[in-house]
Amino acid sequence: MSVLALGISLGVAPRLYAQAPNAVGDNPGSQVSSSEVSEIIVTAQKRSENLQRVPVSVAVATASQLTNSGVTDVQSLKMVAPGVEVQSNNGYAYPIIRGVASKGSGAGFESPIAFYVDGVYYANATANILSFNNVSQIEVLKGPQGTLFGRNATGGLIQVTTRDPRSTFGGDVSLSYGNYKTFKGTLYLTGGLSQNLSADLAVQGTAMGDGYGTNLFNGKDVYKIQHDISARSKWLWNAGPATQLRFIADYTDTRNSMNAQRIPLGGTAAPPFGPSYGGSEWDVDGDTMPLVTVKTGGVSLRVDHDFDAVQFASTSAYRKTDFTFDNESDFTRTRGRVFGEDQNDWQFSQEVQLLSPKTSRLKWVVGAYYFKAGSRYPRFILSNFGVAATAFSSSSTLSNQNTDSISGFAQATAEILSGLSLTAGLRYTHEKRELTDASTTTVALNGTATVVAPGDQSLLFKKLTWRLAMDYQVTSDVLAYISYNRGFKSGGFNASALTLPPFEPEVLDAYETGLKTTFLDRHVRLNVAGYYYDYKNVQAQRSVNGSTGIYNGAAAEIYGFDGQLQTQISSKLSLDFGYQFAHGKYKQFPGALIAAPSAAGGYTLTPGDASGNTTLLTPKHSLSAVVNYTVPFSEGKLGFNASYYYNSGFFQDPDDVLRQPSYSLINSSVRWTSPGDRYSISIWGNNLTNKAVTNLYSVNSQGGIRGVARANYAAPRTYGATLGLKF
Repeated sequence: MSVLALGISLGVAPRLYAQAPNAVGDNPGSQVSSSEVSEIIVTAQKRSENLQRVPVSVAVATASQLTNSGVTDVQSLKMVAPGVEVQSNNGYAYPIIRGVASKGSGAGFESPIAFYVDGVYYANATANILSFNNVSQIEVLKGPQGTLFGRNATGGLIQVTTRDPRSTFGGDVSLSYGNYKTFKGTLYLTGGLSQNLSADLAVQGTAMGDGYGTNLFNGKDVYKIQHDISARSKWLWNAGPATQLRFIADYTDTRNSMNAQRIPLGGTAAPPFGPSYGGSEWDVDGDTMPLVTVKTGGVSLRVDHDFDAVQFASTSAYRKTDFTFDNESDFTRTRGRVFGEDQNDWQFSQEVQLLSPKTSRLKWVVGAYYFKAGSRYPRFILSNFGVAATAFSSSSTLSNQNTDSISGFAQATAEILSGLSLTAGLRYTHEKRELTDASTTTVALNGTATVVAPGDQSLLFKKLTWRLAMDYQVTSDVLAYISYNRGFKSGGFNASALTLPPFEPEVLDAYETGLKTTFLDRHVRLNVAGYYYDYKNVQAQRSVNGSTGIYNGAAAEIYGFDGQLQTQISSKLSLDFGYQFAHGKYKQFPGALIAAPSAAGGYTLTPGDASGNTTLLTPKHSLSAVVNYTVPFSEGKLGFNASYYYNSGFFQDPDDVLRQPSYSLINSSVRWTSPGDRYSISIWGNNLTNKAVTNLYSVNSQGGIRGVARANYAAPRTYGATLGLKF
């Protein structure tokens, strides 16, 4: 029987400072009528600004938009932010923006898409798959953010802002039940602890009684959340008329089998494993049950002070993650290959900023960022049994990868002519990577152990990145801009594949032009951007005997355009549309790993040339559309939502062999709210057409040149009801 996991949150709201990352989204549109598009405040330039005044391509989703469109985690963000995709594999997250992505994962490896929560960078990709609770707003910054954010934001970043506490008591609670016996609960409370101190506590939980699929080998459920519970507390102290402190602590504990993988329907097993099997996309047939457990948490302190002549901001943070997964590695019921991993990560970061006064005509920010992290494998083991034990019985890798990085940055915006502004920024990064205590022990069939220990090693990377932009305020409702940005992501070691050499840094030069407009008496907002990316030394993923390695060798170009149209036709009806066109090609990619179907079953993996192939995870077209309609009546109001997403399909790897076909997703909800918004009842459904969409689809090495296609799928059709109460 499933256990009901509840969620609680407690909060209180303060005076807001212009540069504070939490000073957005709490009351969007409070200064405009309900028949106009709401004003959106973003922090894309480290200060709170109107979205329409910022010469950066930013997609924004508010808390109400996320709820209405059924966006409950970062993987479904694409429903409201076209051009953004998040895949997962064994609990790791793979964010993709405008075709910039990596499927690499493991100790010390970081995504080219940075992930921030309340101004804190999350280096560990395993911690990025979170349930949204107490969220105020999500910003997706597209393109390199190499100056102000810097840290591995080659292709952009996803920035989550949670609600600030308020000083008056209140709150809300919700209980949901859906198919697959899914229970979810959240609670939000708010109140002041003293005249100048307020706090909040946010807890949410989910548990499933049934899984999306079945392991045909033993009849047990897979794709099942046993528990997913998270807690987040924010304390806000107004220490003086010009000083604010925010302390945040969070913790998440999750256990699930969402990492289940199978040979795709119609695919073949790699000898000597098998047989291939049927069932649904969410069924597996393996002698090992999939499992992912993640325990992660952290603390942060944000200090803001206004010195009149300059504004000061400091963010200190520490995070820790313990991650475990076990899975089938031959993906059949034949007793063969089993893979298991434990990964422990910690990180400390400190950022200091000095910003120009809010009234200054010259807008500038100067700062420094320090980041120190450690990631280790206490267990990384591939075991062979039965027919698989022809070369060795087990291979175990232990390693540590450490990062020590410091950078300084500055950016300024000056109005050089009436309405015409110039922005220039620089960032210098000095980063050291270390591989320590690394060894791989291979045990032969006769029990003889062979140890490969490369010894302690280090790498040093120094890089200057920049931003140049010019924007022109054509009218009060039209902003045009052009920009040139350079993004950089450091190299590192292959901590799980010690036979592979270190990988080098990648660099992306981005050229962009855009237009931000509001018209028809603020009933319509249209933002469009065109871009060209020159992508050098692209870090690509490869499978090496069950583990993941990173290698360079690719030069790529990606170009396209995207746009977002938001309309408030009346106080009752709103229509939002998003579209992205992207064309990505590898200009040079010798030495790529190429998979070819084998007559004996599975695939063969050999080096080849991927030059001219489509960049991985780059759909040519993606489209989203959202309709919201509200019907008021004497007993409250009814809100209707329909959300649609289309993706033209994409290749999963540089060899252009396995492809996710085009697909469409439809989410919908109906919500009744009582007068005064105290009570609510929602009926909702996601992926209503029950489309099977891959989270992971790639050829996994089975040793030597053998490989097998394996797939993991996003959620099927889900539906249910939610009861809500505000107080």
